[in-house]
Amino acid sequence: MSDKNKKRNLKKLYNLHAWLGFQLAVIMFVVLATGTIATVSNEIDWLIFKELRASEKPEKEGKLPTSDDWDKIYTAVKFAYPDAAPRYLTTMGEDYLTYRVAAEDESLHAKFIQVDQWTHELTGTVPRLTVQRFFRDFHRYLFMPAFPGIIFVCALAFVLALAIYTGLKTTRNWKNALWRIRFNQGTRIALSDTHKIFGLWGIWFSILITITGIWYFYEFSFQLFGSRLEPAAPKVETAQVSTQTVSPMTLSADEFGKIVAIAQTAHQNWHITSIVIPADTAGLVQFRGVKNNPLLRDRAYRVFINPVTYQIESVFTPDSIGLNAYLNEYADPLHFGHFGGLWTKLIWFIFGIGLTGLSITGVLMSWKRTKSKRLTQIQVATLPLLLLSFVAFMFWYQRFT
Repeated sequence: MSDKNKKRNLKKLYNLHAWLGFQLAVIMFVVLATGTIATVSNEIDWLIFKELRASEKPEKEGKLPTSDDWDKIYTAVKFAYPDAAPRYLTTMGEDYLTYRVAAEDESLHAKFIQVDQWTHELTGTVPRLTVQRFFRDFHRYLFMPAFPGIIFVCALAFVLALAIYTGLKTTRNWKNALWRIRFNQGTRIALSDTHKIFGLWGIWFSILITITGIWYFYEFSFQLFGSRLEPAAPKVETAQVSTQTVSPMTLSADEFGKIVAIAQTAHQNWHITSIVIPADTAGLVQFRGVKNNPLLRDRAYRVFINPVTYQIESVFTPDSIGLNAYLNEYADPLHFGHFGGLWTKLIWFIFGIGLTGLSITGVLMSWKRTKSKRLTQIQVATLPLLLLSFVAFMFWYQRFT
C-alpha cells in the first residue's frame, strides 16, 4: 500500500473515530457515567444509611458466613417480625456492609431489613430504592423493560469496540502520548493530549468493558429466543406436588436451620452467600454460594432443597452447568470489579471516570475543531432515547412506592 493510500485510510479511520465519539456522546456518556457510579454504589449507600454499617469484624471470624450465622440471622428477623415471611437473605459482598433480608410483611412494604453479621442484631430497615438499585438499573437498561433497554445499552459495546480500534490505529507516537500533556500550545492540543492519556492508560479497562458488554448482548440474545445460558432451576415434580398440600411458605427458625444444615453438606468447603425462599411449598429453597475463586459470581454453586421433604432436588457446580453458563459467571465480577473488594472497586471507579472522560474530551475537541457548540442532527436524534428512559423511569419508580 502506498503512503498516500495509507494516509487516506488513516484519515477515514480518524474521521470515523471522531464521528462515533461526537455523534453518540450523549447516550455514551450516560451509560458510562452510570456504570462508573454503580461500581461503588453500595459504598455510597453505606455513607447514606447507617443501617448498612456493620460493626467491627471480630479477629477470629472468617469473611464468609457459616450455617450457624444464617440460623442466627433468620432467628433475629423472625423474633423482630414474628408474622414476616423472609424470602431472600444475602450478604452484600463486604465485611463492612450488613447482610440484607427481604421479607413479606405489611410493615416492611418496599423496605429491606439489615442485619449485622458479626453480632446477628438487626440494624434497621432501608428503602428498596437505594443508590445501588437506581444506578444499576439505569446503567443496565435505562429503566426500560429488558427489551429494548438491554439491547440499547449492550449495542454500545460494539460502538466502544470500534472506537478502541480506530483510536489505536490513528494514534501516533503513543509512547510519548502516554506521558505528555502540552498546556502551552492551546486548549485543543491540551484536550487532545488528555484524550490520548485517558485512552491509552485505560485501554485494558476499555477492552474489558467492551468484551463483557458484548457478552451481555450475547446472553440476552438467548433470552429473546426463549432460551438461557444458565440451566433451568429445578421444580418440584407435579406428582409430588399433588400428594402434598400447597400452602404459603413460612419456615420457622428450626425448620430453616435444618434446611441450611442440609444445604451446607451439598458442596465441600463452600460458603452460602444468599438464600431464596419460595412463596409456597410447591417451590424449592435455593442456596447460592462460592468456594475459592473470587472471579466467579456468588451463584456458581447452588443447591435446591424441597422444604417439605428436606430432600436435595438438584445441585449446580461450575463444572456441571455447561460452558456458556460457566463463562457467564465471570461477567459481573469483571464488569463491575467487585471480585477483589473495595480496592478493585476503586480501581474500576477511577478507570471508569477516565473512560467517561473520553466522551467529554472527545466532544470538546470536536467543538474546538468545528468552531461550533450546537448539537448535530444525529445528536438530536439520540435524545428521544433519553426521553424514553425518563418516561420508563416513572413506571420503574412505582415499583418502590
